[in-house]
Amino acid sequence: MKKRHLAATVAAALVMLGLSVPSAQAATVKCNDSQSKRVALPNKSDLDLDVSLCVFRTSDDKTYATVQISWSAATLTGMVGRKFDGFTVNARLEYRFSSGGNDYINKSHTCDYTASANDMWAATATCKTATTPWDGDLYWSADGQVQWDIDGDGKSWQDPWQLTGSPLLS
Repeated sequence: MKKRHLAATVAAALVMLGLSVPSAQAATVKCNDSQSKRVALPNKSDLDLDVSLCVFRTSDDKTYATVQISWSAATLTGMVGRKFDGFTVNARLEYRFSSGGNDYINKSHTCDYTASANDMWAATATCKTATTPWDGDLYWSADGQVQWDIDGDGKSWQDPWQLTGSPLLS
């Protein structure tokens, strides 16, 4: 039996017993442990990245995903100059039909933090997808990636850092 049908059956049973149906679901969130990576920058301090992914269900039955990224200089020396020609974070809201099933992308949003990363040697930013209506029959998660093009390294965009998704929210 699908989760939605089970909930409707329980609600009907409560009404028949003269009990009230619980109010709307409170906001919930599932986040993963922080993921870290050091980016080697030529002729300047390396940059340490820390990332956390979260999937949210709001009190008004919407869901969305975030990727929160923090960066900081690895050393106090060499904190000069432009770091990136490009620095982006992609947040994806994904769903599955079962807890062990395949992920499907519902919403995706890419945030360009090139200017911020070049201006600041330490900062935190959050990339957020648009919201979508909550579907209690699905298993929701946050996923994403970080990608950069290092200034002055003679290369273009590096392969994306594929992040480990959040735990499932159902």
